[in-house]
Amino acid sequence: MKNAKSCLELVQESEERFRIIAENSLFGMFLYQEYFIYVNQAFADMTGYSIQELLKMHPWDLVDEKNKIKFKQLVQRRIAGEMFSSVHNDALLIRKNEELLHIKISVETVRYKESYAGMGIAIDISDIMKKNQVIKVLIQALSQSDDIVFITNVQGNILYVNNALVNIYGYTEEEVLGQTPRVFKSGKQDDAFYKELWEKILSGKNYHQVIINRKKNGELIYADTKITPVENETTKEIEYFVVNARDITSRIKSEEKLKQLATIDPLTQIPNRYQINECFDEFIARKERIGQPFSVLIFDIDHFKKINDTYGHPLGDFVLKSFSRLVMENIRLVDKFGRWGGEEFLLLLDGTGEHEAMRIGQKLNTLVAEASFGNICITVSVGVTEYRDNDTKEQCLNRADNALYAAKNLGRNRVVFN
Repeated sequence: MKNAKSCLELVQESEERFRIIAENSLFGMFLYQEYFIYVNQAFADMTGYSIQELLKMHPWDLVDEKNKIKFKQLVQRRIAGEMFSSVHNDALLIRKNEELLHIKISVETVRYKESYAGMGIAIDISDIMKKNQVIKVLIQALSQSDDIVFITNVQGNILYVNNALVNIYGYTEEEVLGQTPRVFKSGKQDDAFYKELWEKILSGKNYHQVIINRKKNGELIYADTKITPVENETTKEIEYFVVNARDITSRIKSEEKLKQLATIDPLTQIPNRYQINECFDEFIARKERIGQPFSVLIFDIDHFKKINDTYGHPLGDFVLKSFSRLVMENIRLVDKFGRWGGEEFLLLLDGTGEHEAMRIGQKLNTLVAEASFGNICITVSVGVTEYRDNDTKEQCLNRADNALYAAKNLGRNRVVFN
């Protein structure tokens, strides 16, 4: 009798230890037969029911109608004594407020008071499931985005690429993963450009710039690129870089075409009046800043109207184009030559004073007179001046114009300085 009492005490002590552990556990713990026999407060908090309410419920009452029969069969197998475990399975319960509860559950069949019961532990993973769902949606969105997206580690090795990158750059996913963005490098931007990029993102700052890359087939791509460093939540150290880029190649090409149309004379393909005027301003600024001299030459094709009237506009256009090409071939890269209007052209000679400007004017005048333009010959009159201290653009141009008119009045085909 004494021994039997000791056994009972041992059982009671064992149950008490279980109860103490259960009541202090952050995990949901439960014991059931036909009804819940025991639930701890953590499990009650998970489900939204009170402990008293749960003790009046069947275990399958927490399951939706679709899975109720299957769940009830599992419970009945356990209380019938069938030994099988259910370790770390995912399950979906319904809380009292009808919200879904995602849990990770582990259940065992145990002996309980001369019969059998199911004893289990439940962990609420609803937040994890929500995060996973958000991540799944984000990945799907990134995958289907028209923008280029890729992720690298802090060393720059590519860990993820979306479909847009594969489609636009022409690489397969396997060809890119593990590589660094150098695989896209075009060589159009120098080392200093990339040094500044890395310094900025490694300091934890966002980066935004147009990067000129190259596709697998060799074509250039202008990528409006944003790079975002991602820190470890605990250590605050940078772990990843998220790169988001938009292909703006078409826009850049359109802008370049518009710029060309705005600054290049469509007939002669040399700078138009607008661009040569801007060059004039640059020469003046350099003169005022460092004293760099320059000279201005205005050319006028003699009797050009007569050429058009006699031979027609197609030949007149040919003369304009040929004259432009001849001058461009006989000046330095630092000099600027453009169409000033009609048959008038403006030449800016960098670092050149009066005497050198006159020599170049005479040289070009002679080259034109000796050249053949189709089946005709032409001559030009040239007005020359040097930009002077305290000059204005208007004063300088007026002197060059006056020199040009003087050349015409003296019989044309000559160079005059003013």
